[in-house]
Amino acid sequence: MSPKQAMLRKQLLAKIHMHKEYLYYKENNAWQDFLALRFEVLSSKDLSIDELKILLDIFDGKIKDNINFVPDFKGRLMLKKASSNKQFFYLKALLKQIKMPIFSFYKLCKKTLKKDIYSLETLSKKDCTIMLVVLEKIAKTKQNNKK
Repeated sequence: MSPKQAMLRKQLLAKIHMHKEYLYYKENNAWQDFLALRFEVLSSKDLSIDELKILLDIFDGKIKDNINFVPDFKGRLMLKKASSNKQFFYLKALLKQIKMPIFSFYKLCKKTLKKDIYSLETLSKKDCTIMLVVLEKIAKTKQNNKK
């Protein structure tokens, strides 16, 4: 995400959080439900720029309020700090070295990170680092057991 996009996103979030509709939903403890029904997220921080614009248009009455808008997954991907290529390839090499099936790795991610991972590409930089440390320990343990 470019600096201009990040600034636009912050401005949109600020407008939303000061809007009377937002304050109404927040006051009645319905904000998370509102977002979940429309965008399948629990926080506005998880919305893309386009989704934030749609949300503002709904609040301003420019767009008819609908349930189940089509999520902007491409726009949301820009929000996540993806793992670097180096991390990604090292992770794959470690999995191959310890002969761990990918589904076993996903289960390990669930146990370690306390969240579901459905592909290696969706791991954030932080999560990838955590999993690399875990896999390195497994590889070291397996290597010591062979001796």
